[in-house]
Amino acid sequence: MKAVIAAAGYGTRMLPITKAISKEMLPVWTKPVIHYIVEDISNAGLKDILMIVSDGKEDIQKYFTKNFELEYQLEKKWKLEKLNELKNIQNLANIAYVYQKQQLWFAHALLSVKNLISEDYFLLSVGDTIFSKWLFEEILQVHKQTNKPVIALKEIPYEQVSQYWVVKIKDNKIVWLVEKPSVDEAPSNLIIVWVYILPRKILEIIEKLPINSKTGEIMLTEAFEELIKTQDIIPYITKTKIYDTWNPESWLKANLELNS
Repeated sequence: MKAVIAAAGYGTRMLPITKAISKEMLPVWTKPVIHYIVEDISNAGLKDILMIVSDGKEDIQKYFTKNFELEYQLEKKWKLEKLNELKNIQNLANIAYVYQKQQLWFAHALLSVKNLISEDYFLLSVGDTIFSKWLFEEILQVHKQTNKPVIALKEIPYEQVSQYWVVKIKDNKIVWLVEKPSVDEAPSNLIIVWVYILPRKILEIIEKLPINSKTGEIMLTEAFEELIKTQDIIPYITKTKIYDTWNPESWLKANLELNS
């Protein structure tokens, strides 16, 4: 199974710093956010990663690519601990970079990898959110037990649901989902936390979807609604902490808590 990381967004909530640095490269202690995600996916056993990026994201690729001059200088100065640390970064996974040429949001980004995924299922995550290092392993285990699509969910206070995608569960299946509902309209207080095991079929569904007239985007929620008609989607409710580092408050919280 391949893993897909969506890392093409502009990071407008973190401007002006993200004008020069990809939001995925913002530091949490001495490592960028994207390092944690690649490392945790790799530790869960998935070594082949497709990274969806856009123009201006060259710093991500540079981070995971060998720097001959820097390694030479570290070896020359006997800074072997730092040298090994750099080599470990390069060996985390086999990363292929795929460019999203037009920003039509999350679902559209997935079409960039459609011809590169041949297996029945793939893991999908995002490049700007840090999860418990066990979450990827746990959701893969649920998929192995059920052989069905799985979406990671988390329970939050009802007053926060308007910021997220919210789902309704019945008979251990996801039967409905809605994006950023009001508290009164929310079907539950279970939100999607950006980690999925999805069938390749969903890429074919997305390809047929029109651009939403209200948002100007191709909506992943609409793709899920189509998928639910023909295939069960299993919920996996996690209690893990989640650090959405695309906003200043959560990014600061990640720095304080992950290195305390």
